[in-house]
Amino acid sequence: MVEFSFDRDDLLRRDAGRDDSRREDRFDTRDRDEERRAYERDLAREREEDRRAMDARAKAEFESSLMSMTAEDLRQMVNNPEIRVTSGGRISSRRPSGLDTIRRSGQFSFANIAPPLPKKRKKNKKHCKNLSKCFEQANAELRKVNGQLRKGKTQGDIARRAHRLMKKCD
Repeated sequence: MVEFSFDRDDLLRRDAGRDDSRREDRFDTRDRDEERRAYERDLAREREEDRRAMDARAKAEFESSLMSMTAEDLRQMVNNPEIRVTSGGRISSRRPSGLDTIRRSGQFSFANIAPPLPKKRKKNKKHCKNLSKCFEQANAELRKVNGQLRKGKTQGDIARRAHRLMKKCD
């Protein structure tokens, strides 16, 4: 059995005064929700402004560092695999991680995982030509002049007849 630390009967009693107070509470919570949303919007706006300011500072630093570099410094920076320049203009010096090395190795590329495709063989052109002639003949035999199939005949019958004619040709 569950023990309650309050009297359940108090919750079940409803009087007019209590309902009014609930309505007021509901309005208070709406106001609090609006205040909370406004506060969160302000926080998000501040974070966005801070991020933009940091990006602008980083870009200015990057441009000033590029201006002071010589051609040899630039060449070394570009050819050094441990230096990474991000799209935002940040330069970070780091060694490649193990994952980077594995990805670059091509060990798990699709070409190495998938089995090689089978080589295409030449089609038997003579066989195909004879079969198409046999189909023409079987079609002519099992269709009427207006193109309809004869009574009781199906396309399967045409195919069987064509293959039977192929056996005679070989």
